[in-house]
Amino acid sequence: MKYAWIDTHRDEFELAPMCEALTVSMSGYRAWKGGGSPTRTRLTDTQMLALIQAIHQELKGCLR
Repeated sequence: MKYAWIDTHRDEFELAPMCEALTVSMSGYRAWKGGGSPTRTRLTDTQMLALIQAIHQELKGCLR
């Protein structure tokens, strides 16, 4: 979830201060952003959960 929040706010804040404030590493964020190794075709459970939560937050106020 922290990585998804960082990704959403990359245009507003610099990466290093966000990572420090959320106690995550910049390399961890970059690995999450890249989806791991180039040969991997699936998201990890953690990545999938972060994606689902980010989408849910984004669409929370939308009406059909």
